[in-house]
Amino acid sequence: MTEIRRYSILTPFNNVKVVAGICALHSLAVQVCMTSAGVIVFRNLPVPVYDEWDIRQITGELPDDEPQNPSDNGALVAALLSSLSPYGVVLMDVNVDDSEEGFEPGVSGMVRARRFLEGEPGEEIASGLLLNGLDLDVENIVVGEGLPEDLDIISTADVTREDIEQIAGMLGEAPTDK
Repeated sequence: MTEIRRYSILTPFNNVKVVAGICALHSLAVQVCMTSAGVIVFRNLPVPVYDEWDIRQITGELPDDEPQNPSDNGALVAALLSSLSPYGVVLMDVNVDDSEEGFEPGVSGMVRARRFLEGEPGEEIASGLLLNGLDLDVENIVVGEGLPEDLDIISTADVTREDIEQIAGMLGEAPTDK
């Protein structure tokens, strides 16, 4: 059985290093890469394991089971990134199972897309239509079909203080009151 749980956040930004630096400054352990549609931020999530059948397999996690690690909370990361752009971002939650056992043998799952604007969740977006309008690299990242080899992926765990200082230098110094 292969189960994939991940979130992907499609942003309108065009500088992968800046987005990775912002995520690193917020202590978010995510991966960031540039696509033709913009910078995409994604993270594989832990897959819960139950000893026996549990209603959470259908309904999802209970509110008390919310992730303790902020990096595991896609909505929190999307809210943060959406506050940095007047266009907002799109959060795509993915839950895919490839199993020969159970109720539906074979590949099954769900991709849910939701817009975030100014730090707040917005309307749901038809995920199939969204993915159909984007390039294949984005779809592969979102559904976990494998990461395209030609994309440079930055893990925020690898971003150093020197990298952040270099990014700040690229953006210029903030004006100071004198």
